[in-house]
Order: sequence, then structure tokens, then C-alpha cells
Amino acid sequence: MIFILIFKSYFMQEELEKKSLKRSSVSFLETLYNSLAGQAPAYSIAGGAALIIGSSFGASPLAMLITLLGIMPVVFAIYTLSRKYVNAASFYDYVKRNIGETAGFINGIVYTLFYSILGIGSEAIAFGYLGYESIYAVTGTQFNPLFFVAFPVILAFVVAYLGIKPSVRSEVVLTSIEIITLLAFSFLSLASHLSELTLYPFTLKATFQNTPSAIFSALSAGLIFGVTYFMGFEVSTMVSEEAKDPTRSVPWATMLATLFMGFLYIIVIYSVLIDIGINPNSINVFISMAEGSGPNPVYTLIKTYLGYPGEVLFAVSVLISVFGSYLATLNATARMLFGMSRDRMLPSFLSSVNSKFKSPDRALIISTVLAALSALLSYAVAFIEGYTGIGLTYNAMEIAYAADTLFYVFSLLLIAISAIKVTGAGGRIIIVIGMVLLSLTFYFSITYITYMYVFLASLVVTALMYIIVKRLSKK
Repeated sequence: MIFILIFKSYFMQEELEKKSLKRSSVSFLETLYNSLAGQAPAYSIAGGAALIIGSSFGASPLAMLITLLGIMPVVFAIYTLSRKYVNAASFYDYVKRNIGETAGFINGIVYTLFYSILGIGSEAIAFGYLGYESIYAVTGTQFNPLFFVAFPVILAFVVAYLGIKPSVRSEVVLTSIEIITLLAFSFLSLASHLSELTLYPFTLKATFQNTPSAIFSALSAGLIFGVTYFMGFEVSTMVSEEAKDPTRSVPWATMLATLFMGFLYIIVIYSVLIDIGINPNSINVFISMAEGSGPNPVYTLIKTYLGYPGEVLFAVSVLISVFGSYLATLNATARMLFGMSRDRMLPSFLSSVNSKFKSPDRALIISTVLAALSALLSYAVAFIEGYTGIGLTYNAMEIAYAADTLFYVFSLLLIAISAIKVTGAGGRIIIVIGMVLLSLTFYFSITYITYMYVFLASLVVTALMYIIVKRLSKK
């Protein structure tokens, strides 16, 4: 009898190890850079400056500040939860433990399928658009951005398949390059406009709107695109099972990375506005240039201060930024699928771990395929809306951005609610304030009701998936 128990115990342990990721393989610095890479600063500025400035106009720095104030309380919620729980499927696990299995499943699916998959699909499109913009800015050569879309899909899958260590090491090097480039641009830009520095971009008047509803709409639209700058700060929680001292390194890495990025974004957006001029005409010209087939105006500004070598460096840093973000998000997506599958909330084949590289191999394959399909869907919507040429890729990227932000904010709100149960009175007040600020993004979605229809339909699909999962588990 004893030998039978030992025999069973051995094979149960062996089976457990087959479904385990490589423990203690990611340092604190690598965890920090994983969160920084997920937020992709150079990519956010090059691809998103026109989106937030085109929405909130001269008040874009204010919109970014409000976004940071809304994000940080949610970061505090994640900080609180990640100090208590270690799970690759963190956004599912946090909510399940504190609200219930149904809510956990909904958050896991919303985050993974409707935000994260759509997000990496949009990043593949962004790589195509910004690949075009980078080469055109540096060489003057034009080409179809569709040729570049497949590059991150293929290369990121290969790197992620080889395990978490190659991924995080790549992120440390690549993200450092883009941060240094942006800081150099901002410093030189502000130094050359010292006499023009003003707090006007942090006032409501800078929205150039005259009625409260119009001002609110401008800020809300700015928030929905401002949130995209921070997307990915949470990916460090998905590598918690592979991090060293995860209940300390993951919470602090997430907190510090997001706070740093928030101030970096505010400074860079402010620098861009000071350069182009804080008036409707200058801003409209900037937006038209960004949406057109000409060179991206952000590259032109970089060249003004850093010269042609700086422009080349920025062009390269933008592409590695998109790739780094895609890689970090792909790893997070696969680990969410892996963790939920291990908990029998998704098909069991997704809990497979590669015996050599300790990567969630099948979850990576499925994540990559779904990301490619989501990119094709965004292109199809943009094409149906009548866009062609460069505008097709730009608007496919914008459509994916706006849609996946809703899912992201919804997921963050559920995380915030979960943290309320495990924090004190002061923490609850902070979290609620953040939830209110983030909820402003839904005003934009109600104004542009198509996004809200898609969001609500997705929640219905998620609820039906949970019912099916529970019925199958009873058989």
C-alpha cells in the first residue's frame, strides 16, 4: 500500500511539473522592464500622439494627467492583490478569489480574448503603419504597410516559445533605447522653449470647447486614447510564477513602471504641443499630417532636436517598441490562457508546457493565431468604412485601439472591485476615486455607440461561454 502511494505521488508530481512554468527565472529588474515594455513608450508616442491630441487638443497633457490619476489607484489595487496571490492567470485569479468564480471567468475572458488578443492584433497593425512611417521618414521611400504586419507575429512567437528569459532580456535592452531617446527629445525641446512654457495645457480652456458637455466629451475621448498608453503595465503579474520573490518584485515593478511612464508621457506630450503651437490651426495641421500619407510629424520633431542620426534612432526605437510590447503582451496572453486552462476554465490542451523551454507552447500558438485573425478583422472594418491606402492601416489601428480600451477599462474596474475586499478604508477610497476617473472613458463610448454595442455583445458571449464551461464540467 505504501509503495502504491509513493508511486502515485511520484507521477502526480511529474504531471504537476509538466504543467509548471520555470520558477525564479525573472529578476526584479527584468520584471520592471517587462511592465515598461508592455507600455511601449516610443510606440505610444509615435502612434498615439495624434490620437490623444486630436481628441483633447491643447488639453492633452491634462487628459494624460487625469488618465494617470485614474490608472494609479488601479495599480495600487493590483499592487495589493499581487502581494497576496501568485498566478500566471492573474486577472482571472484575483477576481475569482474575491468576487467569485463567475466574475473571475468573465474577467479572464474579457481581458484575454477581447482585450489582449485584440491588443496584440492592433500592435501587429501598428508595426505595419509605423514601419511604413519610419522608413518613409528616414529614406523617403513609400511602400504598403501590410508587408510589415506579419513581422512581429512571427518573430515574437519564436522568441516567446524559447521561454521567458530571452523575452525579458530583449525587453531590457530595447526599452532602454526608446526611453533614453524620448527623454533626450523632451529635454532639448523644453530647453529651447523656456520662455513659452505655460500651464495652459493643464486647463479646461485648452480643449477649445465652449460647453460643459463638449469639454467633457473632449477629455473623455482623450482618456480613452490616453489609457492605451498605459496598456500593458499589468503584464508583470502574468510572469509572477516565473519571477524571483514574486510577492515583492511584481507589485513594486508594476507600481514603479506605471508611475514612471505616466510622467514620461505627460512630459513628451507637453513637449510636442509646445513645439507645434497650442492653437487649433497648428493642432489641425499636426493631425492632418499624422493621418495623411506624408511623414509622421513626430519624426520631424525628433529630427529637429536630435538631427538625422536621432531620427534614425527614433525610427528604430519605435519599431523595437512595438515589437517589445507585442512580445510582452503575447507572453501575458498565453499565460492567462495557460492558467485558466490549468484551472479547468478553458480546454485542457492549453495547459501544456514545453518540456525544454518551459513555455506555454500551445497557448502561445492559439494566442498568435487569434491575434492574426483580430488584425484581419480590424482591417475588414476599416475597409468597409471606405478607407484605402495608408489610411486603411491607420484607421484599422485606431479602430482596434478604441475597441480594446473598453474591455481593458472594464477588466481593470473588476480588478479594482476585487482589491476593495482586501484593503483598508484609505485604500478603498483611493481605489474608488480611480474607478470613477477611469469610468469617464465610457462617456466617449456612449457617444460613439457602435463601440458600446460591440462591448455589450462581447459580455453576452462571455456569459454564454461560462454557462457552456460549467455544463461540460458536470459531464
